[in-house]
Amino acid sequence: MKRETKKIVEIQGRKFEIRSFDAFTGSYIAFTLMEKMLPMGMEAKVMNAVKADGGDAAVSLPSRALMSKGDFIAFQRDVLSVVGEVLPARTAPLFNENGSWGVADIEDNAMLVILLTIHALVFNIAGFFTGDGLKELKAGLQSLSFA
Repeated sequence: MKRETKKIVEIQGRKFEIRSFDAFTGSYIAFTLMEKMLPMGMEAKVMNAVKADGGDAAVSLPSRALMSKGDFIAFQRDVLSVVGEVLPARTAPLFNENGSWGVADIEDNAMLVILLTIHALVFNIAGFFTGDGLKELKAGLQSLSFA
């Protein structure tokens, strides 16, 4: 089955196209989410598995520190880089090349930005954290040698 590479969502009466992340951006987003949002207690389980497999005992646990405002904005811009508003003549990217907002009436609409961020994350990352995605990750990690 071919993976879906884009979809249209309607939010606040407007249509937006969400595209797939490229492999590097998707990996970065997934690892950042795992680092910042693993369920509490999972860190110790991951570290115990690494150590039990002969891994480096000096490997540190993921950071639960809050992102700085700059880091958060950069992360959110990466997530939103795959979103554009569907207009009659074209699909307009959310950001212009100079980094300014590329569509009307969004710069002061925090709810719309949050909802678009969530939609882009769910579209691009949900498969990684559900079903076979986690099973394949676990199998891949178990096949690694940390010696």
